[in-house]
Amino acid sequence: MEELEKYELINKCETDNELAQAILLLSDEEGMIKGRNKAFNAIKTSGNCYLVINKNYPPNLLTREYGIRQQALYIKYYTHP
Repeated sequence: MEELEKYELINKCETDNELAQAILLLSDEEGMIKGRNKAFNAIKTSGNCYLVINKNYPPNLLTREYGIRQQALYIKYYTHP
């Protein structure tokens, strides 16, 4: 998958479940997703989507890579009921 396609995949997400599934799709063969300074466990990060969006956990539980954190905040404040 091209880098632009990864950003587009994240940007299309409208729910925490869609975002979680997209994160799992972007993970490497070891189940990690790269962050700016460290690798994140994709399974934990996908589970953190629900916590950040619905339970007011801090957004820094999610990586900024591919716009994941930004999309989670968008879902939380603009599409979430």
